[in-house]
Amino acid sequence: MSAAAAVDRGVRLDNGERDYNHVSDSEYKKLRDLADQAYKKRQQLSAQSQKAYKQGDGARAKELSEQAKKQMAIGDDYNFKAAEYVFRENNADSDSNEIDLHGLYVKEAIYILKRRIAAGVNRGESKLEVIVGKGIHSENGVAKLKPAVEELCNEAGLRSYIDKKNTGVLIVELQGARIPQSWNVQPLASSFNKPQEVYHGQAQQGYQQQQQPQYQQQPHYQQQQQQQQGGNNDLVGLLVKVFCMCFKTFTK
Repeated sequence: MSAAAAVDRGVRLDNGERDYNHVSDSEYKKLRDLADQAYKKRQQLSAQSQKAYKQGDGARAKELSEQAKKQMAIGDDYNFKAAEYVFRENNADSDSNEIDLHGLYVKEAIYILKRRIAAGVNRGESKLEVIVGKGIHSENGVAKLKPAVEELCNEAGLRSYIDKKNTGVLIVELQGARIPQSWNVQPLASSFNKPQEVYHGQAQQGYQQQQQPQYQQQPHYQQQQQQQQGGNNDLVGLLVKVFCMCFKTFTK
């Protein structure tokens, strides 16, 4: 499946089935909503903690502060589950040179994309088709993923351009690319460092600023395509594993 054909998730395919659409996925929405609820509780508890502190009740302030931290961890947990879920669903049928970032918040998407780009460079891939969407489902219809990915590429000196056939796809040139040391990424199998980058990075405000995130073929060619698809499935699995490992380390 090409990126241009895959980006509009939910359209009817040639075989009569419908591709995955996270916007209408009740499980995905439930997990994001639960995360939002936890973050709101965290804000309330933090405000109560500050009030208790100002009133001279240090013990109560500390108790409320600990409860607020727990709510933040709960919110991060739900967001992580939503991110893992939507990433698997979106990339289950992607080609080997594609990555679909639909449904991910910006920090989740950038975290995963850095590692996917690094893997592509290490594998000698020529380009990567990054499905970022057109911002139709973003707040006020303003795209967030596309400018974030473009900024990432600009900072890293990676050439990127919009697919002429689909404005929801960015093509990132990987041939001859060098991964910036500032990314601090390692090969996927060992990229379990600095898990706090996934959810909080340098700022400690989590997600709250981001919410308002075949044709019949000749036998040889078909075998080659199956091998590529299998390789991509392995890569998707590794990316999810990295995400899981980092989050588990973070929440210990």
